[in-house]
Amino acid sequence: MNTGSTTETTARRARWNGVTGSYPQWYEDPLSCLFTTLGSVLMEHGLRPVDVLGAACEFAYAPGDAMCEEFYRPAQSSRGVAADLCPYHDIESSWTTGSDTKDLIRLVEAHSGVIVAVDNYHLPFRPAFHDVHAAHLVVVPGWRRTPGGEAEFYVSDAQPPKFQGWLAAEHLVNSWLSGNPSDVQDMFFSSREIGGRVLTTRVRPHADGSGGVPTARALRGNLDRWDTGTARAADRVWSGRAGLRRFVERLRENRDDPEELRGAYTFGWTMQAQAFLHGRFAQERARLTGRPALLEVAASADRVVSAWSNVRLLGAHAARTEGIAGLVPRRGAELVLAYERLAADWRLALAGEGAGLR
Repeated sequence: MNTGSTTETTARRARWNGVTGSYPQWYEDPLSCLFTTLGSVLMEHGLRPVDVLGAACEFAYAPGDAMCEEFYRPAQSSRGVAADLCPYHDIESSWTTGSDTKDLIRLVEAHSGVIVAVDNYHLPFRPAFHDVHAAHLVVVPGWRRTPGGEAEFYVSDAQPPKFQGWLAAEHLVNSWLSGNPSDVQDMFFSSREIGGRVLTTRVRPHADGSGGVPTARALRGNLDRWDTGTARAADRVWSGRAGLRRFVERLRENRDDPEELRGAYTFGWTMQAQAFLHGRFAQERARLTGRPALLEVAASADRVVSAWSNVRLLGAHAARTEGIAGLVPRRGAELVLAYERLAADWRLALAGEGAGLR
């Protein structure tokens, strides 16, 4: 039984305690549950989320994917979404499924805690309880049995209103196995079955335990992916400059179709969150190194965040927005320009100070 204090010792379990409620939580306003749950797992391993999740910034879009979940991000590599978001670290993830309480206990035990997909409708600590169906992620690091023999899971949710504590298996399992039916109160994150999905993670900190990545390596890697991305007919994922330009072209093609534009709201959340964290990363590295070029990188990352806000809101409210046909190309062009400026600042930082970046 994994209660955080009564089972075998692992490096992860020592960082949380189910009795005192000390599971590490991390939240920043623009971030989705995908980032906050992965960030908590990183903290459990002694890593700073901004150092790891903030190092990379890229564009990746999979046309045809179902984009109706807060935690949606197109899969790029065979090592999972965590590896895609953390390309400079030895981190992997994998989606798997279960069908009952025993399966969830087995997964928690096998992986020393997991990230669980849920429907907020069934979670008593969410404002949407018995009101709104919406897909979400929480961390479940352990489980136990009550004196009466009933199973309980420890649940950590860093998203406001923020919760961590023991929850009866009935609530979590109902949420985990929910059909998450279409809900007019949340048309963005309902309508796709939760289906007992679990995200398992594997984190291997650097040998020195720092978790950091040299700034120049991160900027060069981001620039390489921007320059070499593709959007060919055979590509499952459109990436980099070519991918973004094709994505914007697709928005223009569908500017009279609100249903098609709606996907920009959900898909864009992950792109926006990653750009936000990259700005934080660049700000911190600028303070550490005294390199002003990194402040320019941070400012450009913030422009990407703002540009995504406009595109996402336009997609969300397309059906009720006057002049949508003219706004879509304009907001798309602003998004491309924001990414191009970020790429230019990566290039300038590397060209002018590459040898001095740490």
